[in-house]
Amino acid sequence: MNKTLQVKVLIGQINNNYDFKANINRINISLQKYSSKDEIDILVFPEMALIGYYYPDKNAIKPFLEQYGKGPTYEFCKQIAQRLKCYVSCGYAEVDGDKLYNSAVVVNREGEAILNVRKKHLFETDKTWADEGQEFKCLELKTTKGQTIKFAFGICMDINPWEFKDNSKFELADFCLQNNVDGLIFMAAWNDHEPDNNDNNGILDYWLWRLKPIRDGKSNNYHKQFLFVCSDKVGKDEKTQYMGSSCLIKLNPAKLIQDLDKKQESYLICNVQL
Repeated sequence: MNKTLQVKVLIGQINNNYDFKANINRINISLQKYSSKDEIDILVFPEMALIGYYYPDKNAIKPFLEQYGKGPTYEFCKQIAQRLKCYVSCGYAEVDGDKLYNSAVVVNREGEAILNVRKKHLFETDKTWADEGQEFKCLELKTTKGQTIKFAFGICMDINPWEFKDNSKFELADFCLQNNVDGLIFMAAWNDHEPDNNDNNGILDYWLWRLKPIRDGKSNNYHKQFLFVCSDKVGKDEKTQYMGSSCLIKLNPAKLIQDLDKKQESYLICNVQL
């Protein structure tokens, strides 16, 4: 029988805002109530967490571009990681030579950048400035209990089929199975097409459906409970209302552990057993 895994997750559901410094100040104030004594394993922020999401062209996003492990988003994550003694995952806009990517940096407890994740499946809003990432990625993390837990990482549209071409394809879920991960860190800026409807069951059900191969895991010789960790944006910009509904869900069997609403910037912390 597999040994029970314990992982403590903190999720930040962040308001979509283009003021980088104001976002950092606001988030730091919200995080003051947490410390290393909370024994958090990973703090997850959304896609493009500290800047807005919509940019009409490459010139518009140019002031926010960063190199992996060198820019202000990394420095922000480094300071948090060192103070809370936890891993931090955070979306940002990356420049690498003449290529631009919708990316996420993962920082370890010592504040070192250990993984760069590039969005592989681009949404229409990304295509005005970003290049496609080439591969999904996963990473083994050490918990405060000394256990090893393996997470895959996905950014928003990554959970959908490439270019929405074929709904029978589950590329990200298949990657999770192939790499025998324990869960998925999912960072999003998901569009809310029904902003007046406060019920988020529809989107939670949709995300679960897009992970169908994992829920059918026994037929694929996959026997883990699997943890879906979602950090999504709230708020709006000139084009989009964002969904919120950040959540922790076990997949096998399906069980909603905790979620946030569709409207408010807020935080979710939970110690999960798998």
